[in-house]
Amino acid sequence: MKFENLTVEIDGPVATITLNRPDKLNALSAGLQADYDAALTALAPGDSVRVIRLRGAGRAFCSGYDISGPGDRDRAGYGPLSVPRSRSEANGDDTEGDARALAGYGQSFALLEREGMRQQAERWLRIWNYRKPVIAQVHGYCLSGGLDLLATTDLAFAAAGTRFGHPAARGVGIPVLMGMLPLKIGVAKTKRILFTGDLIDADTALDWGLVEWVVDPAELDQRAMEYCQRAAMLPMDALTIHKQAVNRWSELAGARVAALEMVDMDALYHTTPAYHEFNRRIMEHGLQHALAWRDGPFRQS
Repeated sequence: MKFENLTVEIDGPVATITLNRPDKLNALSAGLQADYDAALTALAPGDSVRVIRLRGAGRAFCSGYDISGPGDRDRAGYGPLSVPRSRSEANGDDTEGDARALAGYGQSFALLEREGMRQQAERWLRIWNYRKPVIAQVHGYCLSGGLDLLATTDLAFAAAGTRFGHPAARGVGIPVLMGMLPLKIGVAKTKRILFTGDLIDADTALDWGLVEWVVDPAELDQRAMEYCQRAAMLPMDALTIHKQAVNRWSELAGARVAALEMVDMDALYHTTPAYHEFNRRIMEHGLQHALAWRDGPFRQS
């Protein structure tokens, strides 16, 4: 199996998917997300592969959604600013009394944002219910969209020193799926992550329930693979039933509905002046300038 943005290796019943955009800290571009979908689809049939291990190449597991290019921003739900057209621009001359005139106003920015993010949320939920267990091994950084990616996995190992969080809470909104954080770590701890955008370390992530193991970085690969191989000793039917039973419990508790509700919340955030100013600075001065403007006050406090 060959992909542009990731690699797939098979070791007996365990397939290892490695996100392979190290120069971008494995930010979730449209291409990487498409390759991940395709790799999971290719590995789904049969029971020769029973467990998926997910990791990242280079210095980080995943730094978030890639918003460096227009296509990637649209895919993440963080599209470029849309300037509403006036009636005269939409229809030419003002055609008062023409019932068809309203149709010329086109689509709203907020509803286009909502639709794009709804599709993204549905995609994440589909991966969350993938029939085979997905075990993550996280190192470096797991930020923003990386939390959404982590939320779709079943269990996670973290290397000591890994940092987790959503700095984009300061100017962009919430992760599309919000990382299922309220489900995984509870309401108050989710607010601690979102209210400041500050990062937490691996030990805190373990204490809060965001990951299940923290290990020495030198042992991360071995420890995660050992667990995957051990889990793969179960028959495929058992693994699928165990996973689906627990996920169904979460769905009955409202996980799926809540995740889709987050789409509306994020689309609403994308109508705010702060979000528009962040976008304007990206378009006029570049992403690094916008990030420095957003994060500067937090570095000084």
